[in-house]
Amino acid sequence: MKRVSGWMPRLTGFVIGAAVFVAAHALEARHWSDWFNGEYEPWFLNSGRAVLFTLGLLWVASALTTALASSPRPVGGLAICSGAFVAMAVVLFAGHNPGTLFPITLGSGGVALFCSILAGARAGAAINVARAK
Repeated sequence: MKRVSGWMPRLTGFVIGAAVFVAAHALEARHWSDWFNGEYEPWFLNSGRAVLFTLGLLWVASALTTALASSPRPVGGLAICSGAFVAMAVVLFAGHNPGTLFPITLGSGGVALFCSILAGARAGAAINVARAK
């Protein structure tokens, strides 16, 4: 099996992670009151349902990206995670008042993104290995 290296797969993963996070945030903002019973402003950490929705979308995107890759290594997971984290930070600072606790928000959101995306990448890698046999 050919090993994928270089910057292009990482850039693709970065763009996928950022796009999925922004799309999830846009859907949450649009349906904040009817889907998520939001009392506070739309942000994925302000509702348990929104957390599950965002992390679920990122898990699926990571699993599909890794499963469809030509290499079974979950390298794309880290790129997707970094893209989602940068998008999270941009959305936090551009669309919201981050407040004084923004380091905690970035840290806890980053850990949640990391765990969900890497778990999806592991699942996608397992699918990729099983498909290659």
